[in-house]
Amino acid sequence: MKLLSFREVLFTVAFIFLTSIACSHSDVNTSTFNRIVPENSKIEKTTAGYDFDTAGSPLFIDGNLYYTNNNFDSPGELSQTFRMNSSGIVDTLIVGNNVMTTLKSSGKGTIYACEMLGHRVVELDLDGNVLRVMAEAFNGNRIDGPNDLVVDNKGGFYFSDSQFIAGREIIQPRPAVYYVSADGEISRVIDDIAFPNGLAISTDNQTLYVANTQGHHILAYDISKDGIISSGYNFAEILLAEGSEIGGADGIAVDKEGNMYVATTQGLGVQIFDKSGNHLGNIDVPSPANNVSFGGQNMNTLYISAEDGIYQILLDVEGR
Repeated sequence: MKLLSFREVLFTVAFIFLTSIACSHSDVNTSTFNRIVPENSKIEKTTAGYDFDTAGSPLFIDGNLYYTNNNFDSPGELSQTFRMNSSGIVDTLIVGNNVMTTLKSSGKGTIYACEMLGHRVVELDLDGNVLRVMAEAFNGNRIDGPNDLVVDNKGGFYFSDSQFIAGREIIQPRPAVYYVSADGEISRVIDDIAFPNGLAISTDNQTLYVANTQGHHILAYDISKDGIISSGYNFAEILLAEGSEIGGADGIAVDKEGNMYVATTQGLGVQIFDKSGNHLGNIDVPSPANNVSFGGQNMNTLYISAEDGIYQILLDVEGR
């Protein structure tokens, strides 16, 4: 029998140690994922009987689910905003919604909406009527394509402008993330991301998360008292679908434990990360996913907008 040298023994011990750490870490991630997404939970299509071009961000508010259908080529009557009640009855609230990509609760009983081809962020009542324009210009020029937004705990909100406006004229110098304070003052806070998209805020309200659709990471930024943010850093690495060179990260949601849910447009469904940015697992979605939000009676239903409609799945954690 061949005796191993000291170096070979050292390498062998190191390999076993590192392998055990990797396996243990993987086991922990799997265990956490299974605690969040029960094995008996099945993803179901919430919307039926309607042919979507691309479903927009879902919002559960006042016991109803709001969502949109968006068509960038023919944004007229084909882009609509809907409300579904608890019995599954759907009302069409807006026909020709200027491609509303995002609906978010304002925290005041109303809805903030990004009109990508309307070049503005508006406030709606719960029947879809525009109450006021929240943002439409910066430095005297109209904004381009507001994409997603998140409301902070100071009465303000951040919104992303990816300039993804279907070949229309671009006015602003570059894609950006803006902050609108409670008194309506607008500031450009990020302007070095190729395609800023989904936004979320951490449970302690100290960190802004930004999805870079064309990159490989969710970025994180420290939030100051006045809403201005510091330089960003890579928070979570998006898994790449086979053959894809971009992560395709789109909408983001955060639960009460700080776990992050990222809708990805490249075929890997909703990717889940813990509050430290470690990947826990994926929720498979039948078609490319573009946004996520929590709702339902107990706030533990994850709603997922995808290319062909809205899906839902019950989780064992509550959202925010």
